[in-house]
Amino acid sequence: MDGLAVERENGILRITLNRPEAGNVVTPAMAQGLTALFRALREDEETRVVVLRGNGRHFCEGADLRDAAALLRAPAPARAAMVREVAGQVAAPLFLALHQVPQPVLVSTRGHVTGAALQFVAAADLVIAAETSRFSAPQIKQAHTADHGESWHLPRKLGLARALRLCLLGERLDAAQAERYGLVTWVVPDATLEKRTAVIAAQLAATPPVALRGMKALLRQSLHRTAEEQLALEAEMLGLCAAQEDFIEAIRARLEKRQPDFSDA
Repeated sequence: MDGLAVERENGILRITLNRPEAGNVVTPAMAQGLTALFRALREDEETRVVVLRGNGRHFCEGADLRDAAALLRAPAPARAAMVREVAGQVAAPLFLALHQVPQPVLVSTRGHVTGAALQFVAAADLVIAAETSRFSAPQIKQAHTADHGESWHLPRKLGLARALRLCLLGERLDAAQAERYGLVTWVVPDATLEKRTAVIAAQLAATPPVALRGMKALLRQSLHRTAEEQLALEAEMLGLCAAQEDFIEAIRARLEKRQPDFSDA
C-alpha cells in the first residue's frame, strides 16, 4: 500500500507510516488507504488492537504540501473551494473512520508529531511516546484553523483551557509536557519505544475481545450520554459479556485462585 506498511499477527494490526525520507507526511493516497483500513475494522472480528506508528526518526510531520503550488496560483474563491474539498473529502473521512474504530487504537510516536499527526494522537485511545517526541498544532501560524478534527478531540482530551493554549499559540509540547496535559499515556526512552509498544499491544490483544470493545465503547459514548443512559448501556454491555464463554472462565479462575485462560483471546 502506497506509503503504508501493514502487518497482522496474533490479533494485532500494525500500521506503519512508511515514508521516512519525507518525514512520513501523509499523502492523499495514504489518507485514502488509512481510511479504508479503519473502515474495514468495523466488521473485523479477528483484530483485537490497532497499532499506528511511523518508520524512521519522526512519527509524522503532517500532510503532504506538494500541491501547494496550485493553491498559490488560484484566485481566492477557487482557493477556498480547493481547501474545503480537501478537508471534507480527504481529512474528514480519514479521522471520522479512525474515531469509529471499535478496537483500542495504540499510537506510538517519536520525533515530530505535527498537524495531522497530532490528530492521530488526539483520536487514539492510548499513546506511547518516545522522549524525542514533539507535538504541535501549527495551523494558527499557517494562517488557518483546525482542519483534521482537532477542535473536537483536543477539548475533550486535554480540557478546553489547554486545547485553547495549544491551538491559539501554536505551541510545541515535548513528551513530558504532553504527558502532563493528558495527550499521551506513557513516555519512554527512545531505545525502548518498540519493545514497550509491543508489550502493551500484546497485553491488549490477550484481553477478551467482547469486553475490550465494550469497555472502549462505554467510555467513549459516556461523553455524549446522561448518567441514566450510561447506566442502561452498562447493563446492556454487561449482558453481552455474560453471554461469552470468557465470562464463565473469569469467574472460575477467580474462585480457583488462578489466572484465567481466555479461549477467545
